[in-house]
Amino acid sequence: MDKKVLVIGAGVAGPILALQLKKIGFDVEIFEARSEGNTKEGAFLGLTPNGLNVLKEFIDLKLLTKDYTPGSMKFFNSKGKQIAKLDTAYQKQQYGVETIQIKRANLTKYVRLAAKAAGIKIWYDKKFISYHEDNKQITANFADGTMVTGYIMLACDGMFSEVRKQLFPNTSALKYTKVISTGGYANVAELSEPLDSIRMNFGERGFFAYSVSDKGEVWWFNNYFREQEPKPKEIEKTLNTEIQAYLADIHQHDDPLFSKIIKNSHQILAYPIYDVPKLLHWYKGRVCLIGDAAHGISPHIGQGASLALEDTVVIAELLKLHKDYRPAFQFFQRERQSRVERVIKSARKVGNTKTKTNPVTAWFRDRLIGLFIKKQIKQLDWIYGWIFPLKNRN
Repeated sequence: MDKKVLVIGAGVAGPILALQLKKIGFDVEIFEARSEGNTKEGAFLGLTPNGLNVLKEFIDLKLLTKDYTPGSMKFFNSKGKQIAKLDTAYQKQQYGVETIQIKRANLTKYVRLAAKAAGIKIWYDKKFISYHEDNKQITANFADGTMVTGYIMLACDGMFSEVRKQLFPNTSALKYTKVISTGGYANVAELSEPLDSIRMNFGERGFFAYSVSDKGEVWWFNNYFREQEPKPKEIEKTLNTEIQAYLADIHQHDDPLFSKIIKNSHQILAYPIYDVPKLLHWYKGRVCLIGDAAHGISPHIGQGASLALEDTVVIAELLKLHKDYRPAFQFFQRERQSRVERVIKSARKVGNTKTKTNPVTAWFRDRLIGLFIKKQIKQLDWIYGWIFPLKNRN
């Protein structure tokens, strides 16, 4: 098999998808809109066992623990009392790997290096603008005038997918959720040693979470609720200052350490959260959407990257099994849609627990969260223990 596949996007999923496809005999090239030296992916993300077990085939997971925080969590109420703990140590025995947090820029670097080492070409500064196809091939057009032809095109270009807009222009508009995912990096004298867990704090008026990486850097995150969708210029210039002031206000009566972290942040991140509309189809003709391009998810349970990595396994296996893209695309959506929609629903539910609470709900939360977490550990097996069986897929 020497058919060329065009992969749009060299984030987390794109290079791993290319590696999956090369393994089964496809000729693959990746096209990335940003320049090779663009390392502005400042956020960090959670990688859970289902995603890590996909990555480990192509990446030495030890690389991921050179700048990271653990995935275990300890929960505290507004008085600073620990009310629950979610220890991820059990995952190592059960799934072979354990949840971690890693900077997105580092993860992107490692997957690109793995693709490059396998001889896969990544073209940078290739902003996708349109495509056309016939009964034999598809041609992608880029902003610099480049035209590239292939057998099929797989879009890994994320939540704001330009490919999705081209495929389904009337049904792909994103919906602002009135929530902005915020976070940042800080250096604080009292927090110079790595922590064994993420500190999840339900403050008097808002939620605040932080941990300390193996390099002694504080990584923190929370949600900022904003009725008005921020404009691009606000995100670039004023939103960070607005968020910093907001956090200082809502946490003024909480542990003084929170305010110190916020004040000493050398980088503050802000990403408005959007709902990707449920699409009737994830594919059209010779094009198929992968990961966030097909089923974007809010970041509340750290499954965006892991679900996209699962997608790479499934689409590659189905293309291998069916030989033809048409049934492969159909079975891909049929296999994946119910699972990702269930995970999306779980993420929204968790996000709702971080909203402002009144004293009564806080009282119940403090007393029941431990039982809830114990129950959740058992229930999370359907996410973390994911395996794609090939039985009855044709």
